[in-house]
Amino acid sequence: METFGEALRRLRTERGISLRELARRASVDPGHLSRVEAGRRPPTPQMAAAVARALKAGSALQELARRSVRIRLQAGGWGRRDVDELAAALVAEAPTADTALRLAHEWLVTDPPQVYELSAGRHVGIGAADAVRTRVHQLRLLDDHAGGTATHELAVRELSVTVDLLRDAAYSEAVGRALLSVLAELCQIAGWMTSDAGRPAEAVRYYLTGVRSAHAAGDAAVAASNLSSLAYQESNIGDSRHAVLLAASAVRGAERTTSAAGRAIVAERLAWACARAGEPRGVDRALGEADEAYAGRLPGDDPQWTYWLDEAEMAVMAGRCWTQLRRPLRAVPILEAATRGYGADRARESALYLSWLAEAYLQAGEVERAAEAALRALDLDRRAGSSRSASRIGTLRRLFEPYAGSAAVAGFQEASR
Repeated sequence: METFGEALRRLRTERGISLRELARRASVDPGHLSRVEAGRRPPTPQMAAAVARALKAGSALQELARRSVRIRLQAGGWGRRDVDELAAALVAEAPTADTALRLAHEWLVTDPPQVYELSAGRHVGIGAADAVRTRVHQLRLLDDHAGGTATHELAVRELSVTVDLLRDAAYSEAVGRALLSVLAELCQIAGWMTSDAGRPAEAVRYYLTGVRSAHAAGDAAVAASNLSSLAYQESNIGDSRHAVLLAASAVRGAERTTSAAGRAIVAERLAWACARAGEPRGVDRALGEADEAYAGRLPGDDPQWTYWLDEAEMAVMAGRCWTQLRRPLRAVPILEAATRGYGADRARESALYLSWLAEAYLQAGEVERAAEAALRALDLDRRAGSSRSASRIGTLRRLFEPYAGSAAVAGFQEASR
């Protein structure tokens, strides 16, 4: 009997379709499709359905996929090594713009190692916390390429099984603190993804749970990360004065125990809260603190959750703050330089940052350039799956209304309708 890979190659060849073209039609990674066709990776149900549609192959190919799934069991049945290998395979592949959604689908159909830890026995060691921490970082990397609409369920599911492990397992005090700390990190990314999916009330619960969990673990840095993330959400959709207070509390909590990059992140979010509250002095002071902290970084000192911070991200935040305060002469050069380094592989961030550049251009009276940047942001937003970038496109539509007579603006308004 043919394997799934053999049938896939035969059908593809019969229809005269290259592997790369089939991957494009099915919206899957061509490298992964090649490995599946060669029999080196099993097909997921989602991939089988996608290539069957692209090849107009009916249900036969999907039935072969179901038969092709063979999990190598240890003697005596499903064992720890099987779980470890499956979990390791999931987090070993670094997400890219092309693979992020496939990885997200695989995540949903793969049992996390926390489930096995409980089924194998009540006592768990430090390795359980390390495994969850690795998975949390993979979620962060997925979030870089797939918006919260596609990924927030992954974080919520991971949070649920980790809470079960923390509640029901037996462990030492040191392991308990490590589990609480990683749970707090998981709360932060769950809140961030859920907020990006347009569920702010749910995100608040995750952030506050993260603060409590981090305090219980004695991890002030992760507590500050959750609190500053909550402040960022509050800045955008809530009470700006409340957001400033939350962000300032995060800065104070991070003073002594947080790495340089961590202090820079919470200071940046304070700057943004001050910008939303219309406080230019607060913005200047907080951006200065962020720059000073960032300049003081030491090799190997920063935790994984600060991986995304670099000079371009620092510059973008400064540009956004000055745009919010309607100071385009300061904002435009910063945002022009910073956005050159972002492309379609980071669709959400690229759309967001270009939307701020468009707004800064508009403030400077450069209407055509603003419309051009807005059109680029719109194209990226359509791939982002993010309520944040969609909201910014709506803001630009409103800002462009007084310029309806411009052909460039009319083009953006029509494209975004």
